[in-house]
Amino acid sequence: MGEGSPDVSVIVPTYNRLHALPASLASLLTTQEIDLEVIVVDDGSTDGTAAYLAAHPDPRVRSLIRPHAGIAAARNAGIAAARAPVIAFHDSDDEALTGRLAVPIAYLRAHPEVDLVIQNGRMLSPDDDPTVAEAPWIAPAIARTLAARPIGLAEVFRWNLGQLQGMCFTRRALEVTGPLDPTFQILDDLDLVLRVTLRFRAVFLDVPAFAYRRHRAGVARDRPKVREEAIRLADKLVRDHPQALEQIGRTIFLRRQARRHARLAEIRLRAGDREGARRALAEARALRPASLSYRLRALWLRLGQRP
Repeated sequence: MGEGSPDVSVIVPTYNRLHALPASLASLLTTQEIDLEVIVVDDGSTDGTAAYLAAHPDPRVRSLIRPHAGIAAARNAGIAAARAPVIAFHDSDDEALTGRLAVPIAYLRAHPEVDLVIQNGRMLSPDDDPTVAEAPWIAPAIARTLAARPIGLAEVFRWNLGQLQGMCFTRRALEVTGPLDPTFQILDDLDLVLRVTLRFRAVFLDVPAFAYRRHRAGVARDRPKVREEAIRLADKLVRDHPQALEQIGRTIFLRRQARRHARLAEIRLRAGDREGARRALAEARALRPASLSYRLRALWLRLGQRP
């Protein structure tokens, strides 16, 4: 690694999470075997976060205070301020597990041809429903498949590998790929990983790196927004990078997009938006005109029945 620079810069965007931030940072700062800097980007918090960061006793913690602009803009600001040749991300209410940084740094040192290391994680029980069991981010059978060989765009697209708090990127990959897209409210992370794996080699290590907290009011629980952003993300990918369609497979891509439109139609129909459901289902039919299922659903909607 570069002389005088840390081994890894960890970018931590935060917005009004002072209740969780101290424990989250502590989980990162237990790392002693590598040299790290933790850049906390306070995205316009109003809960005393800035004062807490100003008084933080660990010199490895640096803070950036900026007006509220969203998580993608905060992450981009952190990247611009980072000094290390390897960039990691962490969410300000999650827990970094043992090996979160040491494992990928060791792998990148041993495999200079690799620019992205993705690790597994633990999805904690939702805070509003403790009866839902904790589960791995990537299920064991899928994890074994991903860990068996280098992975690329097709695998990231198929399995939605977008949890940045389990990843380490080389700076060169991020510089070539460009910044995170702030027009996404939820899937800026997946958009970034897709663009990186379009051009750079990645590996998956089935070693848990983070514990993810699922929240009742989290934006990721806005299912219509998630579906809409997933559709827009994939369309943007193949529009801006036509070669992506070949790597993913045209048939696979069209089937996936049609399914997303159909699921969006179901969500809109349950919300009472019949016209929105019709539009979404029309998009699904346009992508897969031979699908009998989509044709029947469209007919049921025209007849005023629920598909």
